[in-house]
Amino acid sequence: MHRHTRRGSRAHWGLPGGHVEARERYEDTARRELREELGVALAELHEIGDYRFRGALHRVFGAEHASPILRFRRAELLKIGWRRLDEIIALRDRGLLHAGYEVRAVSDFLALGDRGPALTPPRRTRPLF
Repeated sequence: MHRHTRRGSRAHWGLPGGHVEARERYEDTARRELREELGVALAELHEIGDYRFRGALHRVFGAEHASPILRFRRAELLKIGWRRLDEIIALRDRGLLHAGYEVRAVSDFLALGDRGPALTPPRRTRPLF
């Protein structure tokens, strides 16, 4: 998860993301934003679902990622960090989530692991949130 530099978003944690460019597929947008914001290139993304925020639907993808994130776009992001589901719930309860659907999206991603061995993270792999 991350905190943005934008006024009004500085105290709130959210999922990485951004706007779809012309003729860009949703998955390509997710890959571009992860590469631009976090310097991460992922082999496989899992479509989690669409979540409503400010009257619009936001498509969320999840991924397994084992390496540490060593750099991020400091002009856009104040802070990044891995969060367990219970920590994300605590952020929600304190009003510190950006969009409000983060708990549901992370829960939905973690539930994918129950649907088959291909989506079960290896021991030291963390979901990318």
